[in-house]
Amino acid sequence: MRVPALLWGDPGEGKTAAVESAAQTGWHVETVIITHSEPSDFAGLPVISDGSVSLAPPGWARRLADHDGPSIAFFDEFSTASPSLQAAALRPLTHYEVGSLQLPKTVAFVAAANPSDVAAAGWELAAPTASRFVHLDWAMPLEVYSEGLITGKWPVMPVYGEPLEYQRCLREELVLVSGFLRARESQLSVVPKNFAERGRAFPTPRTWDYAARLSAFARAVHANADVRRLLVAGCVGAPVAHEYLTWVSNQDLPDPEDLLIDPTAVDFTGMRADRVFVTLQAVLGAFSRQPSPARWEMAIDVCARAAEQVGVDPAVPVVRALMRPDIRPDGSAVPLSIKVFAPSLALAGLLPRAR
Repeated sequence: MRVPALLWGDPGEGKTAAVESAAQTGWHVETVIITHSEPSDFAGLPVISDGSVSLAPPGWARRLADHDGPSIAFFDEFSTASPSLQAAALRPLTHYEVGSLQLPKTVAFVAAANPSDVAAAGWELAAPTASRFVHLDWAMPLEVYSEGLITGKWPVMPVYGEPLEYQRCLREELVLVSGFLRARESQLSVVPKNFAERGRAFPTPRTWDYAARLSAFARAVHANADVRRLLVAGCVGAPVAHEYLTWVSNQDLPDPEDLLIDPTAVDFTGMRADRVFVTLQAVLGAFSRQPSPARWEMAIDVCARAAEQVGVDPAVPVVRALMRPDIRPDGSAVPLSIKVFAPSLALAGLLPRAR
C-alpha cells in the first residue's frame, strides 16, 4: 500500500523507538536524521562518468534497495527539514526514486516530527510536502509508559501484510469516495489559506486516494471506527473526514453483482441522486473486473432503469464510461433501453453504432 506516514508529537514521546521497533518483527529500518541531511541525500549526488552526469543515490537508499524483504525508510526530525530539503524529498516520497535508484515496492516511508513551535530550528511543512503524507498525532499513553518503566518491556509497532479482504474493501471504498466527491465536488481539493494548516492534512486528489486505501485497510483488518476516522482525518483533515464518514454511514448499497444478474433487483424510485450514482459506479466497477458482452449489456440496462426512475443525471457518467470503445467488449449488443441517454451520448460523441 505504501502511504507515507508522518507521526506528529512532542519530544521524548517515543516516536523514534516505536518506528525502529519494527526491526523486531523482521523489517529492515534505515533511519535518516534530517538535521544531518542535505538535498543531495534525497535527490542524489551528481557524478560525471563517461561524459554524462548521473545522480548517485546515498548509502541508506542503496541498503534499502539491496535488502531482500520489507523495509522502512525512516526520516526522523522531519520538522527540521528546510524548504530546499523538503523540495528534494518530493519525488522520493511519491515515486520512490532516490537519485538514479528506483526503490523496490517493499520499501515504505515513515517520518517523525515535532510541531514547529517545539522543534529545534523547526520549519512548517510546505503544502506539496504535507500532501504526500498521512498525518498522525502521537502521544505516549500514561498506562504504556508506567508499565514500560516497571517491566522494561515496551510495545513493538505492529506491521501488517496485505489482508485477504483488502482488495474487496478497496474497491468498495473507491466507489464511496467517488460518490462523495460527486455530491461534494468542492471537497476534491482544498488547500488551506492558513500557512500552518497547509503543513498538515487537507483534501487533494492524492490524499483522497490515500484516504480510500487506508480506510479500506482499516476495514480489512477489522479495526474499530475510531482507527478508521483517525486514518481518514490524517489524509484529508478532520472536518472533511467527519463529513465523508457520516455520508458513508448513511449509505445502504445493493450488491452490484445482483444488479448485473437482474437489473430489476433494485427499485431506484425515490433514491437520492448521490446514492444512485454510487450504486451505478459499483456496477461499473464490478463489470470492469469481469467484463463480458452479457455483463456489459446488463450494466447498460441497470443505468437505463435508474434514469427512467430518477432521471438521467446520476447515470450519465457511468453510461459514458461503458460506451467508450476501450471499455465496451467486442460482440456486445446495445440494448434498446439506451435510447434514454441519446442526447447525452450525442454530446459526448458516443452514440452507439452497429457492431
